[in-house]
Amino acid sequence: MMKTIVVDQAKSFAYAEAPIPAAGGKWVTLKVKHCAICGSDRSFWLYYGGQGFTPGHEFAGYIEDGGEYGFPKGMKVVAAEFNSCGECEYCKKGEEQRCAQMMVDNPGVSAPGAYGPYVRVRGDYVIPMPEDMPTKLGAIVEPVAVSLHGVKFLGIQPGEDVLVSGNGPIGIYAAAAAKLLGAGKVIMTGRSQSRVDFCNTFDFVDICLSVKDPEYDEKIKALTPAGGFKHIIDCVGVDDYDGLLGLAASGATVVMLGMHAPKPCFNAMSLYLKEATLKTGLYFSWADFKQAFEMVRDNQEMFLSTITSVIPAEPEAIQQAFVKLFDSGTNDECKIVIEHKD
Repeated sequence: MMKTIVVDQAKSFAYAEAPIPAAGGKWVTLKVKHCAICGSDRSFWLYYGGQGFTPGHEFAGYIEDGGEYGFPKGMKVVAAEFNSCGECEYCKKGEEQRCAQMMVDNPGVSAPGAYGPYVRVRGDYVIPMPEDMPTKLGAIVEPVAVSLHGVKFLGIQPGEDVLVSGNGPIGIYAAAAAKLLGAGKVIMTGRSQSRVDFCNTFDFVDICLSVKDPEYDEKIKALTPAGGFKHIIDCVGVDDYDGLLGLAASGATVVMLGMHAPKPCFNAMSLYLKEATLKTGLYFSWADFKQAFEMVRDNQEMFLSTITSVIPAEPEAIQQAFVKLFDSGTNDECKIVIEHKD
């Protein structure tokens, strides 16, 4: 048995006893070292209770039981929380994110996750980590893959400017991915002034503007390329898309990567007259995850700068982090990573 961490009632974390997940078949057991907090974990914190649930789908650690794959115990690895079927038309095309089975027994989503000390993962979705790569960087490969997946839809050509709406972790990793894929200027917008100031410290962000700035309209207009932005990615899920579409060039691609607004509104004529493309980015493929891993591995200092806090794997510490991230209204954190004891 292990002492794990669960959401025991709305807005509450507690310890609970649970069996250590067993390896077998396509599954291996991971001893978690680091697990990052994701914005989607908030839904579990708000609504799950009763029997309790252990979140955590952004993680890295060490092989505890390599099962049939033969991974040696103690090997440092990162793993995608995938559980795709491998047989459907989408899996065969490398579009695992569309597989109907993807969310079944998915660690940290529909199965116990990495807020606990051990987690069960698919052996075919494990990547060994080099010795010089900290495990806390492995824990952010998953959100980088989410952002990369959406950015790739833009089809950025070298030197072309990109507008990133939203400066949370997904927006920050989208900006990093865009720059690494050859973007020219990366312009970012956000709401919290402290987060705006933080984003302006990144080398991969040319400028981050606050939409609450009284001079925002003038500033964004001055930064908009002649004819508008060819590439726009929304990482927050705005209610009103007309503002973004007004900044778009004719033939632009706008990717919806954040979905906090379940019913976003826009004037269809704006989209029509610009012959713009509106796409959605859901999750990521296995190829995206591997590419994201390589990006993080090869640009460690860049991505380490996005991790603002490392906290112990204790209910009280995680509770405080969630209140700060999701309830304070003055959050200046970016990525908070939970650290398990060795």
